[in-house]
Amino acid sequence: MIRKTISVALVGLAVLALPAAACARVAPARFTVGISPQTPAGDGDYSLMQAAGVKSLRLPLNWETVEGHSPFLVAPDWDGFDHSVGLAAKYGLRVFPFVWGTPSWVANEGRIEPVRSAWASRAWASFLRRAVRRYGPYGEFWREHPELTAQPIRAWEIWNEENIVTFGQANPRRFARLLRVSGRAIHAADRGAKVILGGLFGRPLQIPPNVASGDFLNRVYRARRVKRFFDGVALHPYVADAAAMGAQIRNLRRIMRRHRDARTPIYVTELGWGSDSYQTRWERGLQGQARELDRAFAMLIDHRSWRVAGAWWFTWADAGRYCQFCDSAGLLTEDREAKPAWYRFVAWAGGDPEIVPRASFGRD
Repeated sequence: MIRKTISVALVGLAVLALPAAACARVAPARFTVGISPQTPAGDGDYSLMQAAGVKSLRLPLNWETVEGHSPFLVAPDWDGFDHSVGLAAKYGLRVFPFVWGTPSWVANEGRIEPVRSAWASRAWASFLRRAVRRYGPYGEFWREHPELTAQPIRAWEIWNEENIVTFGQANPRRFARLLRVSGRAIHAADRGAKVILGGLFGRPLQIPPNVASGDFLNRVYRARRVKRFFDGVALHPYVADAAAMGAQIRNLRRIMRRHRDARTPIYVTELGWGSDSYQTRWERGLQGQARELDRAFAMLIDHRSWRVAGAWWFTWADAGRYCQFCDSAGLLTEDREAKPAWYRFVAWAGGDPEIVPRASFGRD
């Protein structure tokens, strides 16, 4: 009896000693596991993402960066985004851009949505059509690079956290106009493309001037004649613990049902916690970051009624000089060594967790 008890105990210790990836599930094919990096990634990072099982890379496509001057005066500069799309294609990753940023020749601030005049709206629509013609099916970028296996962009997220004043003017009616212009332009350029309503910040800290995600979405619907111009709703449910995501997603679902839009999927285009220890409510320590990641993916996948199409972890690797939480939100350290969260993420993505060395930390 004593020998049997000791054997059971040893088995239990052996299970605890296994990497977290060995005990976790793999996300089903219907659910996209992606990365939303905060800094530019190099060739080595893209190679690691492929081996980790990442399917989608959410990247900013800033209008001002591409067309800092009117395209009638200066040719658009696609070089920076070309580089990222080319690297992604090289490693079999599909780019999922969020398009935002108004150039100074259209408005005096980049965060101002370009719909204050008919002229600004036409300029924005023209930019979107050019982007689809470049990176969509049979796009000119793919013709210019026959050595790549084409990974055409078929989903376009419009703006980013438009319900907080950091990225917009928190004006639902104006954003509804932006959606109409965007959806009309993108769907006309690629009938199979999906237009995603930009990632709403789940629970802004200051209301007003910010607007809660559910209230903002409800007022976008109430602006009318908008539904047919988007195919998904994105959310950034930053919370202290994963369980709190449920209230945000259920609230969006309730609003979508009220507006007869229950079948439209939700995309969690940013999700993350930092590995620093409780300097902000979104920092949970090394083991806590891994725990919340695991719980979050399990919730999003298991609640089929939420119709969540995928989740993009923010971010790939730690990087200083950004927001306090952002500095430690990576799956990897700045030296590309694995944190505990790495093993949980790679398990869900179905990749190889041993492609990077383990980071050495003190007691968490």
